Amino acid sequence: MNIPRWLAAAALSASLAGTFTTSADDSSATIAALLQRIGQLEEKVVALEKTRPSAVSPAPAPSAATVDAARIASLEQQVKVLDRKNELAHEAATEKAKTAPVLTAGPGGFQLRSADTNFVIKLRGYAQADARFFPDDNAGGTVNDQFLMRRVRPILEGTLYEKYDFRIMTDFASGITSSAANNGFLQDGYLTARFYPEFQVQAGKFKEPVGLERLQSGANLLFIERAYPTQLVPNRDVGFQVQGDLAGGRLNYQVGAFNGVANGGSGDADTTDDDKDIAARLFATPFKDSDNNWIRGLGFGVAGTLGDQEGNATASNLRSAVSPGQQRIFGYRSGAGTNAATANVVADGRIWRVSPQFYHYIGPFGILGEFVVSNQQVRRDDGAKTFAQLENTAWQVAASWFLTGEDNSFKAVAPRKPFTLGGEGWGAFEVAARISQLDIDDATFPLYANAASAATRATSWGVGLNWHLNKNIKAGLDYEQTDLGSGSSPLLDHGEKAVLTRAQVSF
Repeated sequence: MNIPRWLAAAALSASLAGTFTTSADDSSATIAALLQRIGQLEEKVVALEKTRPSAVSPAPAPSAATVDAARIASLEQQVKVLDRKNELAHEAATEKAKTAPVLTAGPGGFQLRSADTNFVIKLRGYAQADARFFPDDNAGGTVNDQFLMRRVRPILEGTLYEKYDFRIMTDFASGITSSAANNGFLQDGYLTARFYPEFQVQAGKFKEPVGLERLQSGANLLFIERAYPTQLVPNRDVGFQVQGDLAGGRLNYQVGAFNGVANGGSGDADTTDDDKDIAARLFATPFKDSDNNWIRGLGFGVAGTLGDQEGNATASNLRSAVSPGQQRIFGYRSGAGTNAATANVVADGRIWRVSPQFYHYIGPFGILGEFVVSNQQVRRDDGAKTFAQLENTAWQVAASWFLTGEDNSFKAVAPRKPFTLGGEGWGAFEVAARISQLDIDDATFPLYANAASAATRATSWGVGLNWHLNKNIKAGLDYEQTDLGSGSSPLLDHGEKAVLTRAQVSF
């Protein structure tokens, strides 16, 4: 035990103080006593010094378990810090993802959308390179073999504020100009407001809801060229319509008002009259949710138009008819003058169309059919301005079968095994057959058309093979043969034999 030196000094002082109180006579005894006392105190100090440790003993070394425990505790603390940093980073990324746009690319095209999907921009399109071969093109007056770009159509579409869809599609194909008579550079340009599935409003330029095959996308056609019924129904027109799905999507309706176009025609504007056409369509797929494969793909409906159209010397509002090889096979008289050969014929009065239609798809098999009646009043610009109400009809039945087993559909079909060089996939192979007929009203001849150069009836049959290499690449080969009755032109006299091919890319 270590006694402080101040304590020892204090004790000595106390002892001395007590000693000096004695008398002088006792000084010798006192001194002796003090010396003895000092000796005792020194002995006590020495004893106390011996009991005090000479140095502080070092702390014992920690054990291995203690070291491991300390290390684990340190690592756990580091893990907790890292976990918290990750949580903060995840929270920051989540907040950023809520506002960051998303860019994607795939078989369906390129898409840029907002994080909440309320704003979407899509870039799509398709192009078709065709070849037409005519075995009888050595006959005078018939067209020659040719290569052409049938369709080159970039498509921009998207969604605004979740409920408003738009679509803009142009065409750079061979022979396309800005004139309405040539179908126009602008194919589609419209806005659709999807207020409810049962009630939507569409406005702009788009297909009138009439022909079944006309409503099918040009990229999904069974044959390279559409059949005759499409030539008696309107194509694209400017107007607006209401549409929607009822009964859980089993019944679709469309009804709208349009400028009005000629049979098979399109238009961007109407400058010939103030009248408008009404178009409507009902189409039912009553078994679309059925477990029975035999009836699930059945769809049927009816469509039609009603209006008044008026033509003039520069815009007759009447169109010619063409064969599967796109050769002109029928046209109304046109020219100047009042005699039978040169009198001009134009649309002037009531026009109505009716088209019952159906399709049925069962596994790899598919069939579609439609019938069209087009009743139109025309005027002959002779001295008497002769009028006639002419009724033309057309029909078709087309069937196809996927040899590779894919489920057939009115829309695009994706191969089960896309084609790959050196691989096992060969894509999807589809065989098709079709028969179609156009019948011109007998009252058309001879005042309104020349039977020597215009067919009174055209009957065409064809077979085809489609090779879907993948969802985006398709090749087609068709053979079409047409009987046109008789006439003075080589085409009418011999009919048409056409071999049509197509290479198509779509995305």
